[in-house]
Amino acid sequence: MYASQLNRRLIAGIVVCGLLAFLLGRFGAPDFNTGWRNLRDGMTQKEVRQALGSPTLIGKTYTIGFGDQQVTRWEYKRGRWIYCVDYDYIGPGGTAVVFRTERYWEEWKWPAWWLSTLNRLLVLF
Repeated sequence: MYASQLNRRLIAGIVVCGLLAFLLGRFGAPDFNTGWRNLRDGMTQKEVRQALGSPTLIGKTYTIGFGDQQVTRWEYKRGRWIYCVDYDYIGPGGTAVVFRTERYWEEWKWPAWWLSTLNRLLVLF
């Protein structure tokens, strides 16, 4: 095989791989942010689960909502971002519907064992 044939095949392979990567990114499954932007107040838990998938954590907040009940919070963790969806029981028949969404950056914390290890090393010196 000649060097020019090898170069042509290599360039053609790179172009095909680049085109394939572009098409997969463009027409692949929608990412989490697309579903997050489409959330709106009044959505039920079932609709949110269809849009975002299963939550990472389900809990209650200290906020008291309708009927003196604590507000339910679903958290979705994506990298260091945490997306929160709060539900209050204000829907028809007292069903839980979205009334607030928020997103925040999780601050990085030093692991507790690092400090004790550092202290032990300092004692040695």
